[in-house]
Amino acid sequence: MQKNIVIMAQITVLLLFLACQPVMAQSSSDVPPDPDLMISAQIHGDIYGQPKVIDDFDGDGIKDIIFGATDGKVHIFSTTGREIFRPPYWPKQTGGPILADVQLADLTNDGTTEIIVASQDGKVYCLNALGRENWVVNTRGKILISAPEIADVDGSGLHNLFIGSKSGMVSRIDEKGRLMWEVRMNTSVSAAVVARDLDGSGIKDIIAKDDGGKVMVFGVNGVPKQGWPQETSANLTWPFNVDAGDINGDGIKEVYTTTPNKTFVMWNTEGTKLNEFPLSDGAHTAPRLADLDGDGRDEFIIAQADGTVTVCDRNGRALAGWPFKTGHAIYHAPRIIDIDGDGRPDLVFTAWNPEGVGVRAGYVMALSRNGTPLPGYPKYIGKTVAPLTFADLNNNGYLEMIAAGGINYTGKQLHVFKTRARNHIKIAVLGQEVFFQ
Repeated sequence: MQKNIVIMAQITVLLLFLACQPVMAQSSSDVPPDPDLMISAQIHGDIYGQPKVIDDFDGDGIKDIIFGATDGKVHIFSTTGREIFRPPYWPKQTGGPILADVQLADLTNDGTTEIIVASQDGKVYCLNALGRENWVVNTRGKILISAPEIADVDGSGLHNLFIGSKSGMVSRIDEKGRLMWEVRMNTSVSAAVVARDLDGSGIKDIIAKDDGGKVMVFGVNGVPKQGWPQETSANLTWPFNVDAGDINGDGIKEVYTTTPNKTFVMWNTEGTKLNEFPLSDGAHTAPRLADLDGDGRDEFIIAQADGTVTVCDRNGRALAGWPFKTGHAIYHAPRIIDIDGDGRPDLVFTAWNPEGVGVRAGYVMALSRNGTPLPGYPKYIGKTVAPLTFADLNNNGYLEMIAAGGINYTGKQLHVFKTRARNHIKIAVLGQEVFFQ
């Protein structure tokens, strides 16, 4: 985990001087042009969070891309590669660098989309489409990389926000920006807070993990559930997220996480440990669940900090062809999507090569469900730690892949690639963003 210490040290230094600096991209002459690359755009600041897709903002009939950056601004880019400027609101300036994802949600269920952003100044901003602030809530502590969880926890149709911060608090904020409750954890909370219906009741519980490794499950009222907290090893520098999923198909979700001491741990809803098995390293994003081999049972997809991607059963037994070792740092679990259009699911993710120069410092990798690289990959985009977004930007029936790269002057920051993934299912979602998990 020494690699993680180096990473956070670099981020700390970077944030001190980068926010107001122009980005000067390096080039790598040995990287040939990618025939799938549609857009490669340069911005001020770096993108650590996931770019999202917002409905047509500039009236050209094509969806646009929104993200936060280390310059402290929320940016909106046309899919032609041009930034949309609408002074004094866009790009929207916050009070500190932005490392977390920008979230899009209709908080009040009135048909309008709000833009939610968490800044390093410790504040959560709710913006309307004009860039004006509907409300601002101060968590009183830095928000590192975890965006607010937005969920209708009780079926009311109204969405609340759940977020942790360096203050050590987990906060619930209602749709109007009112602080409903705060719960103090043992230490600061850098990991993502998630809302999950654990028992199939239709009411979502809140799951949080602090930097000391304590895992807590709260009811919607902020009261800890019976059997919680449970203890794991403390984070070193970067969080190891927690999540929940129905492992055995009984309608009840299990809670699981990985730890910096290279362990996967899983509990039932009452906090009883069900399983624990070793890994080659911890996974910063909680493992994903998906049935890759078509046997009707979900497997864990675990992308570890040392660059190992494995697909395994609930006991840690790897499927044939796995693990795949990149040898480079991975910060987010793969997206599960049929990216080459052959009818079978693939795994697509970003990785960072600390020894790479220029755009070779980071890339997008795509693997088949059997763990073999797909033709045309890796696609080099410079240093990257952000997850990918897939969306049909131009309404042609195919999904484009949106990737953030170029951190620390290694290339341009915003990239859009063509894929062979088809938008078979029409889904009405805010911002027209399509996720396959």
